[in-house]
Formats: sequence, C-alpha cells, structure tokens
Amino acid sequence: MKYLTTIYMWFVGATFFSWISVFIIIASKFMTPDKIYPYNSIMLRILFKLLFIKVEVINVEEVDTSKAHIFMPNHNSLIDVFLAGAFIPVYVNALEAESHFNWFFYGATIKAYGQIPISRSNPRSALKSFDVAKERLKIGRSTIVFPEGHRSKDGELKKFKKIPFRFAKDSGVDIIPVGFSGVHEISPESHRWIKPRKITVRFGKKITAEEMKSMTAGELMEITRDKVYNLVDDYKKEEVFIEN
Repeated sequence: MKYLTTIYMWFVGATFFSWISVFIIIASKFMTPDKIYPYNSIMLRILFKLLFIKVEVINVEEVDTSKAHIFMPNHNSLIDVFLAGAFIPVYVNALEAESHFNWFFYGATIKAYGQIPISRSNPRSALKSFDVAKERLKIGRSTIVFPEGHRSKDGELKKFKKIPFRFAKDSGVDIIPVGFSGVHEISPESHRWIKPRKITVRFGKKITAEEMKSMTAGELMEITRDKVYNLVDDYKKEEVFIEN
C-alpha cells in the first residue's frame, strides 16, 4: 500500500506543482511576487488537500500582516517550503540555497517568485544575500530564514547558525518563531516514501526588535531556538528549555 500511496503523492504533487510553477513564471511577467502570493497560497493549500495532508494552523491571528517580520521555522523537509508559501499569512522572501536555483523547473519558479539565493559554503557571499533581504524588509517584504541551515535527517532540532541573528538584530524588525510538526513523519529526509499525516503549523510569540537590542546575537539565537523547540510536538523533549 505504501508504494501506491507514494506513487500517487509523487504523481499528483509533481503534476499540480508544475501547474503552479507555470502560473508563477507567466504571472511574474505582469505581477510582482507579493501580488502573486494570494493565488500561490490558495493553490498550495489545494495541493495539500489533494495529498490528503491535513494542516492545522495555530496562532496565525497573532501575526500583524501590516508590517514586515522575519519568520524562523524548524526545517525537516522540502515540504516546509510549501507550508510556508501556503500558510504564512503574508508574502515572504525566502533565503534558499543557491544550488536550488539550478534545479530543473523549481529553480526558474523560485527565481520568478523573487526568492534570494544564499551560499552555504561562502560566508562572505551569504552576508550579501542577507543584505538583499534587509533591503526588502525596509520596503515591507517579510523574510523567512531556516536557522538550522540544512534539513534535519533525524527529525530533531539542530543547532542554529549565528549569522541569521546578526541579520535580525541589524534589520530592526520582529522575529516570529514558527514550529512545523508532523513533517518528518510524512517525508523523512533519508528516504523517498511519503505517508499522509496531519501537520501542525504553530506561530509563536514574537521577539520584538526592541527586545533584541539588549541581547547579543548568541543570546538571541538561543532564545529563538528555545521558542521554536517548544512550538514543535515531534521532539523528544529530553532537554529543558525555558520559554521567554
């Protein structure tokens, strides 16, 4: 049964996403990405329904859609990118690995959608990508950063990178921690089998720009990691994290 389920999910997912990609690439000739966002969000939500993946969204009403934020979720799978596009209630610029921009079709799609390539191996180049994101925050476009840097292979929260938190302090906007629960069970990074499961997208209490002023980048990193950890149901919870 798992073979048939996986074949169905890959076929339907790839076919429907191809349609979404064509729409984004064509629409980008006439519309800015933030104008494309509402249509993209609706289509991605339909995709999750077609894949029999129920998504529960918690505390989204706490997000002030009138201002820019830096969203920081955990990262288990490529599915996280589609969750962000479907359920974060505003258009976000994602900092994506520059290698993704070379992927067939997907690369053209994220380029048309205004996403920002970032190097995982060249810190100096990565800082330039954060500068681009900072300029877009100034014009009101939110940003999403996966602070683990890479997908988690075992489903547990990895250490965060410090650069995103230096960027956050310099940007002068609030951080919103986000927890994606259930994603690792659907599509573990280590294999290709896909199992329909419920996903929970939980938005945490924001860390304000004013609060960040009194923190070092390292302190901000640890506080954000604690918050993300407590937003995700999947973790073993063997460590004790204090909610700030």
